[in-house]
Amino acid sequence: MKKLYFIAFLTLLVVQNITSQTTISYPQQTSNYYANFIDASSGSGLYNNGGTELGMYAHTDGAKQVVAWRNFTEDGTTGSTPSTMAVGDSFTITVQTTRAFGQIGIALLASPSATSNWNDRQNNYAVQVNLNGNGGAYDPWEIVSSGGTVNTSSINGVQNVFNELIIKFTLNTATAMEVSLNNGAEIFNITVNNQNITGYSIYLADDWDGDSHENIYWKPTTEYRYATTLPVEEFIINTISLNLIDNKIQIEGLEYNQKFKLAIYDLNGRLIKKMNEKSKLNLNELSSAVYILKLKTENNSIISKKVIKI
Repeated sequence: MKKLYFIAFLTLLVVQNITSQTTISYPQQTSNYYANFIDASSGSGLYNNGGTELGMYAHTDGAKQVVAWRNFTEDGTTGSTPSTMAVGDSFTITVQTTRAFGQIGIALLASPSATSNWNDRQNNYAVQVNLNGNGGAYDPWEIVSSGGTVNTSSINGVQNVFNELIIKFTLNTATAMEVSLNNGAEIFNITVNNQNITGYSIYLADDWDGDSHENIYWKPTTEYRYATTLPVEEFIINTISLNLIDNKIQIEGLEYNQKFKLAIYDLNGRLIKKMNEKSKLNLNELSSAVYILKLKTENNSIISKKVIKI
């Protein structure tokens, strides 16, 4: 015996691709950075710390500076095909640090025209995330976006205490980005200063934390998540079908009591709503737009369809 489920919105009558995601690890090693600037080799530098993370130091003989530049690539390595951040993509990086008399930071860049000095760390920046010492003020982490707009977080560096900051950048539209700190503890929605983001820079100046010089460490958990499209063939090798009947989607082919999950995504691949066979399947709260419906059964049969909510 089979059962039917209904969802109240219109649909296109053709099975389409569904937006999924592919995650690439970005190894934090000096060999993965295509350029760097080091102010005096005896006082600042980059090094592979234990083969898993990247260390930076900028101290001794006065205030020092160090910068490293890296492009986004298809597999996360320097020699791979370059890529530009697309809508729906996200980049997550973690830094372990105390605080600095100068500055600790990362900037997403849009094809920087130069990578040869300290000022170039923010060349053609889209967004910056900085921990500014400001000569002893030791201000909290801040986000710098379009036109130099500054959003200040409540997260500070701590003298002599190493803490990790997890920074996640998600491009929501060509000009809008979400910056999440520490797994959503603080979220900032900003307008990017430049579009077509091709990579990033990491940097450190004068790492005196008020008591001692402390290196900083970019952790091996760094990853890039691509919003990619899976081929149609992955979704039509099952007997389940979705049909349009009276402005409702009819799900056919499910056996009696067969469990399933439904998920609704927007066209940027962001999850909007999750449901199951016990849900009321009511999407009235969604605004009028195009969505992607993905159905997955307990035996991993999958089907998807692009739909129009009116």
